Amino acid sequence: MLTVIWGAIAARRAQAMAVLLLAVLASAAAAAAPTYVAAAGQALARYELSAAQPNELRMRLADPVEYPGVPADPTRTLFAGKVRQLTPAGFDVVLGAQSGGVAAGRAGTVTSNLTYRAGVCERVTVTGACPRATSKGELPEVMVSTHTAARLGVAVGDQFTFGAVLVRVAGVYQPLDVKDPFWLGGEFIRPPPADSTGTSIPGSAEDAIFSAGSSPLVDEQVILFRATADLYATEQLLDDRSIPDLRAAIAVVQRDGEREGFGAGTTLPSLLDRVTLQRGQLADGVTLGAGLLVLLCWLVLFVAVASAADQRRPEQGLLLLRGVQRRRLWALAIGEHAVPVLVAIPLGCLAGLAAAQLLAAHTLPTHADVAVDATTIGFATIGAVGALAAVLLAQARMMSAPVVDLLRRVPARVRGWRATIGDVVAVSIAVAAVVQLRSGGSPSGLALVAPVAGALAAGVLLARVAMIAGGTVGAALLLRGRTAVGLALVQVARQPRFRPLIALLTVVVAMLAFTVATSEVASAAYRDRAAVEVGAPRVVEVDATSRSHLLTAVRAIDPEGRFAMAAVVSGSPAAAGTPLLAVDSDRLATVAAPHPSYGVSLADVARQIRPAAPGAPVQLRGRQLVMALSADFDAEVFAGNRVRLAITISGRNGTRVVLPRDDIQPGQKDYFVQVPECAQECRLVKIETDAPVVPRPLKVQFEELRTADVDGGSETVVLTGAQLADLQRWRLLDPIDTSLSAGNGEKATLVLEVPEARRARPAGVGVADAPFPLPAYLTRSKGTGLGGSHPYDGVDGTPTNGSVRGLADRLPRLGGSGLIVDLEYADRLAVASQNGNEEVWLAQSAPADVLDRLRAQGLVVRGDRTITRVREDFDRQGAALALRFNVFAALAGVLIGAAGMVAMASAEQRTRVAMLVALRRQGLPPRAVRGGYGWPVVFAVGSGALVTLVIWLLTRGGQRLFSDGRSPVPLPDWPDVGRLLLFAVPAVVLFALTAVVLGRIVAASVRRRSGR
Repeated sequence: MLTVIWGAIAARRAQAMAVLLLAVLASAAAAAAPTYVAAAGQALARYELSAAQPNELRMRLADPVEYPGVPADPTRTLFAGKVRQLTPAGFDVVLGAQSGGVAAGRAGTVTSNLTYRAGVCERVTVTGACPRATSKGELPEVMVSTHTAARLGVAVGDQFTFGAVLVRVAGVYQPLDVKDPFWLGGEFIRPPPADSTGTSIPGSAEDAIFSAGSSPLVDEQVILFRATADLYATEQLLDDRSIPDLRAAIAVVQRDGEREGFGAGTTLPSLLDRVTLQRGQLADGVTLGAGLLVLLCWLVLFVAVASAADQRRPEQGLLLLRGVQRRRLWALAIGEHAVPVLVAIPLGCLAGLAAAQLLAAHTLPTHADVAVDATTIGFATIGAVGALAAVLLAQARMMSAPVVDLLRRVPARVRGWRATIGDVVAVSIAVAAVVQLRSGGSPSGLALVAPVAGALAAGVLLARVAMIAGGTVGAALLLRGRTAVGLALVQVARQPRFRPLIALLTVVVAMLAFTVATSEVASAAYRDRAAVEVGAPRVVEVDATSRSHLLTAVRAIDPEGRFAMAAVVSGSPAAAGTPLLAVDSDRLATVAAPHPSYGVSLADVARQIRPAAPGAPVQLRGRQLVMALSADFDAEVFAGNRVRLAITISGRNGTRVVLPRDDIQPGQKDYFVQVPECAQECRLVKIETDAPVVPRPLKVQFEELRTADVDGGSETVVLTGAQLADLQRWRLLDPIDTSLSAGNGEKATLVLEVPEARRARPAGVGVADAPFPLPAYLTRSKGTGLGGSHPYDGVDGTPTNGSVRGLADRLPRLGGSGLIVDLEYADRLAVASQNGNEEVWLAQSAPADVLDRLRAQGLVVRGDRTITRVREDFDRQGAALALRFNVFAALAGVLIGAAGMVAMASAEQRTRVAMLVALRRQGLPPRAVRGGYGWPVVFAVGSGALVTLVIWLLTRGGQRLFSDGRSPVPLPDWPDVGRLLLFAVPAVVLFALTAVVLGRIVAASVRRRSGR
């Protein structure tokens, strides 16, 4: 039998080679999927690890017991021993100890921590030396930061006290990389206060003071410290252990740590959640693309082998007539094709590895190891065995057919339910997948394969239509004398094997077009979402002492408003309430990135939220305010119920309420308020009288407001009685229970009257230097109509209402939910300090040294985001990586489609040439001898375009493009046609060239055999 099998392979070596190549392709596709998924999953984990917050990378264990002495290395303590027992394999452990206190030097004091932390010297540059262990009687050595040294007024070799301990400065350090997770955000390198002058060196005077390993004290009880251990997740840990194993290990550490009293605070599970989500999306997408490739290979093999088997039907019938048993024929068929399949397994593993390495090098965000493992070999084997099954299935009909049917020159057609069962199954699966996809929610189950299932179902149906239409049109053309085209169409229609070929090419064209279209839409969606979520080409998160400081600083670096804009963002689209964006509206249209999804121009938004102010602000300059007023109320009836004057001011350091030392008494009097922040300049926000209980009517007349020095000299009148009496200047804070009027006595005054029985709430007036309610542009999703009033929390966190001046579909930074107001007006109405994130939005034209300019204005830079960087982050997620693999799979599918055409032509070439030779001898024109291979391509291209359109309309809304599943911007309805044609046209050209070459080969064979 082995000799017979080898002879069959040698006799049909072209078919054996085709089986080998297609089995290698199937094995390679099956092997590349798990290999690429493993490498990409590793890269995703490493990327998430690099982008994670420091607290997401570690678990902290803290010893509940305090020990006396300078914080030292706890390596040999009982705590360290227990930590080693609790720590799972793969975690990096950083031991430390710290004690809080006050350091005092000759130039000042600073509140900080005296800290021991293993490995600190490797992460700093030091002027002097790292501290060393000292013996009893020697001064303990410490290392201080540049900022701490400046605050204390010390240098290398100097001394200062920490608590009650005198220490010596061994070195002054600067961190090499303040973003290193070792520093745990701001735990050791403290951020500077917002009112400090920025420098290029990160940190502040409150940076940690580092001690050495051991420094005995005369009185150890002077300092008490607590040991800590930080357990860091590493790249190797995420590479070597599965996420479920890591979760279980973390849970064990938390449980056992609680039992020991150490605690185990961590947000590491949130990092693992992100990695798990993205790996799952990656695996789903890659499996879909690889599965399609494998199915195409199997289909091509089935079609090619079935065609070849049909050519050998008479031979099979003669063998059966001569008494050869069917089981021997099956053994021959299995053996003939098992040899190429077995050879294909190792070749497929190597090809899959090469493909995965190529893809990993060009698509992954970080380096990842690509290697063959048991999973790769297993999937390659499945691909090859599936190829063998397809080969045997293609021959099953011939092996089981009666001898009479085998001896027929034309095979009997399959009729009845057997002829349509495959179509019914394909359509049923496609319908179920599309329905599940369009039902909403995250795609899963059948919904994941909806595009592929839809393409397969439409492909088999349209192939059936093409066969019927080809026969009808071909017969009509023959009757009209169009021999060449008519004969080709009839040949296609009369050969059942052309139907799976048309379906194959249709699916290949459709999936290439659909995958490229999805990739293009994803690229546009990433760009759109990044533009809306960031808001401007570049956004710098800062800390300012106040909103006024933020506005002043940004206007100082860009007086003309060409490239910078101050903004405050509070809330988020995912949170309850209405997120708020407050901007320096005069610069909005210039700096912010426009986007059509807003549904409105930013210039219109800026114009609507910044109408003319009703009045000018009241500016104050001086260290003391003097309010002249006269009060009229019955002091005896008020008894112990105090009446207080409260003035709210806003300066560079924020907004606060200031009170005079004296309570308001009946009669006329000057009340003095100390306001040191107004020495430069500040702004009057509101004037109030605070009486918790008003048993009788209360009347207060404000006569004059002055500023003065602390000693009362150099007084300046800010508001005269006449100016105070101008009611246009003021906004009554509580119009229901209080009244406001202008005094009609000897001199003009502002009169505030409070009726009796009022309780709790202060009564007063605010400066009418901003429109009230504040004009706002609101997103339509909030449901408030134009001209309505919408509640929100202001920039100071105070609940208020905005007047809706316009409606937008979306807003910069907020997406589809929120409102936008003018920052300066919002600040004027604010009665408290900051709430929300302070940002500086920058245009593309911003100078390269813009961050240094911001620091020079006293702003502290916290973070820096750009549209480009955020878009790249989206492009590194699991969903994006899966899309890239699917584009590769679709391109490989084009090659498989061309291989299918070649394989089928090789299988039927002898019969086709014999038929055309006979027709040629009977007078068939030479131009009609073309083989007919072009018409399946024409049918497939047309039907592929139609299928692409159909499945795009049915499934475009359910495609998974983002790992978090959401986007504040609607996805584009259609891809870029030019980009789509860039991929589709070469595929069609390849099919057309293949058909032309096959036709020329047939024509040449006919000429040789017919002599014409």
